[in-house]
Amino acid sequence: MLPNAQLSATELQDAAQRIKVLRRAATEHAVEIGRELLRVKERLPHGVFVKWVEKACEFKIRTAQDLMKLARGADSDANAKLVALMVPSTLRVYLAKTTPPAVRTTILQRLENGERVSRSELHSQVVDTRKTRMEAVQRPAQEGFSSSFLPPRELNGPAEGRRNDPGADRARRVAELILRRLSPEDYGLIMEEMSWEVWNRAFVWMRAARVVDAEHLELALPSTATNQSCEFVPAKLQ
Repeated sequence: MLPNAQLSATELQDAAQRIKVLRRAATEHAVEIGRELLRVKERLPHGVFVKWVEKACEFKIRTAQDLMKLARGADSDANAKLVALMVPSTLRVYLAKTTPPAVRTTILQRLENGERVSRSELHSQVVDTRKTRMEAVQRPAQEGFSSSFLPPRELNGPAEGRRNDPGADRARRVAELILRRLSPEDYGLIMEEMSWEVWNRAFVWMRAARVVDAEHLELALPSTATNQSCEFVPAKLQ
């Protein structure tokens, strides 16, 4: 085709249709790859599976984890139709546990109305919603920590002293990390009747946790008869 050749309206329409089909096929293929990875993972030890993915399939285990998450989410009845409406990267953000349900509802309505939603647009809406939620709980959070958890000197001491205290800075960063992961309901549950005794015992459980895989931690103390598992959400937004 010549560089300056003009395309007719029909040719442009046909090209757009082919691109849409290919985009939809890309999501379908990503979901199928994820299903195949899940099938193999069920039959291989974790360490063997990781080596097989990176050597035989020639991509990183993180990519495999993203594809498996995509397959799990897309296989539910509620999300099956999304495969035809989103490219893989957008669908991963939509299905991520860090995406608030209210955002999913809004995005789904827009898609069903024929609108196109990009990954960056979805990501921005997630960030804005989480920021609004955090601002709504910021004041109760400060009151809850100061009244029932943190010693007054941690919050009311000189700012210069806090800046020069590595321990205080690390404590603040840990608190921020925990708060970013909590819903208002979970925050209320944790802070209800919180005390140093409760926190110390919770810390013992956290120190006893061991990594099962990239998605799960397992809580296991020597004195417990059974293990308890909890979900671990990677810090990186997908």
